[in-house]
Amino acid sequence: MSLRARASAPCRARGRRASSSARRGRVGDGVGGHDARAARRARASSSSSSSSIAFDDAHAFVEAFAASGLAVRCEPTAHGGEAVVVATSRSARALVGVSDDDDDDDEYGDADALSGAAPWRGAKSYACAYGGHQFGQWAGALGDGRCVTLGRVRDARVDVQLKGAGRTPFSRNGDGRAVLRSSVREYVASEAMFALGVPTTRALALVATNAGVVRSTASNASRLEPGAVVTRVAETFVRFGSFQLPWSRRDFATTRKLADFVMDASYGVFSAEELACTRGVGYDDAYGAFVAAVARRTAITVARWQSIGFTHGVLNTDNMSVAGLTIDYGPFGFMEAYDVGYTPNQSDLFGDRMYSFANQPSAVRWNLERFLESCDRLATRKDRARALEIFDEAFSAEIYATFTRKFGVWIRDDDEYEIVRSFHRVLQRGAFDFTLSHRSLGAFASTVIARGESATAPALALDMFASVRRRQGRADEPTDDALRLQIADFGATYAEILLRERGDPELIRAAQDSANPLYVPRNHLLQRVIEAAEQDDFEPLRALCSTLEHPYREQPGAERFAQPASVEQHARVGCLS
Repeated sequence: MSLRARASAPCRARGRRASSSARRGRVGDGVGGHDARAARRARASSSSSSSSIAFDDAHAFVEAFAASGLAVRCEPTAHGGEAVVVATSRSARALVGVSDDDDDDDEYGDADALSGAAPWRGAKSYACAYGGHQFGQWAGALGDGRCVTLGRVRDARVDVQLKGAGRTPFSRNGDGRAVLRSSVREYVASEAMFALGVPTTRALALVATNAGVVRSTASNASRLEPGAVVTRVAETFVRFGSFQLPWSRRDFATTRKLADFVMDASYGVFSAEELACTRGVGYDDAYGAFVAAVARRTAITVARWQSIGFTHGVLNTDNMSVAGLTIDYGPFGFMEAYDVGYTPNQSDLFGDRMYSFANQPSAVRWNLERFLESCDRLATRKDRARALEIFDEAFSAEIYATFTRKFGVWIRDDDEYEIVRSFHRVLQRGAFDFTLSHRSLGAFASTVIARGESATAPALALDMFASVRRRQGRADEPTDDALRLQIADFGATYAEILLRERGDPELIRAAQDSANPLYVPRNHLLQRVIEAAEQDDFEPLRALCSTLEHPYREQPGAERFAQPASVEQHARVGCLS
């Protein structure tokens, strides 16, 4: 499959103590009252899990890059409210070595430390500078305007960062704060993507600061919103733009030093094997292996986005991780009605929709070209060209492997991929829901194989899509004759392939369901959670996060989390950020 050929209501912040529902509603926590919380806070002041995290002086990014200006020391600043931990991820806590003992009340850490209002023992906090191309144009020097990195956790080989913890040297005219609305979206998306099997930064905790944050409306009026802080965890927060900035200044020594830092096996992002020859392909030197590893990881990530209908929305080079992680969840969205031109970003709704769903692979490849450009004094021309080939090869290989699992039949080349394109043409013409349509494939395939014949497959395919339409709140049967014919043709062709390969129907159904999620963080679900959270009710957030921990497993009582948005919800939610 050639990548080049186919790019196939405002809310008042209360700025006060949390209500009783907020005190009860910490996601992942047991139900406890005011006395239990007060006891936790008292103990946390001297022995919180957050402040007991051991940071690694040997890999202090700020010490290595302060002289070049890529990192600048700065501290989180107090927000003025009474912070409350409203969500925390057990698996993300495990990454930093925090105990998961349910009997330990301190396992969630100190809300003041997690919000930036109290110091972290041993942290050498800093903000990073980087450059970036934004919507294809060089934007010059940028940086962490509202993110403060605390340091690298010893042994765990991950960095911990607070997003929304106050001004940094790169905040410009901003306040360095984050609102609850966008913080809920980042927290939920980070952990949902992890559960979906997509490389991503992680969210250790979400803290409501109970302090107001002033933001502008579309009409340029001011409004007060509730504030929040997300504690992010990642193998590294180094971006494509981290290399671009010194390169743009002709500071090639810093570019080389940054590559050496990230490549260091003891830093822990890339393994020695990953930076050596891969699949028998040699490179001129270690830098050639490095850019190849970045290309491969990046390709795998964007391929997985395409397999679940995820659209990032802001694919600037400063939002691209050298570790191949999904980073910076702004106006992202999971496609509902299939539309290759789908974009969740209002700024990208016009023109060629540079960062639309269909354009994501080519946009990411273009970003990779800019990264490789910034490595022109490191990797040879041959190795940089090879890195682009590796991106194309890895993208196609991951797409084929992923859709082999989703369809339950072998897809090993562009010809065999035609069944996927046929399916997506049906989804496009009928505006069928991306997630539910793919989820339906397992039931269709297992039924065809169990029957052992393809004569009834066209009718079965029509029934499958009628069911999806009902879930979308639309008429049962497609009335478009051309669409009905297209559905029938797809059903017949898919059935023929299934019957050629055969297999156990139950095993095939289970395997396909494990590759086609039922639950994704749809925008209308996030909006409902946000509206409740802004009223100090975090129970909907608890329920959504719990469901999204197991996106491939059907969960009784969670049917609402698989439901597409109604027409009214689409109109009300629009493009969120």
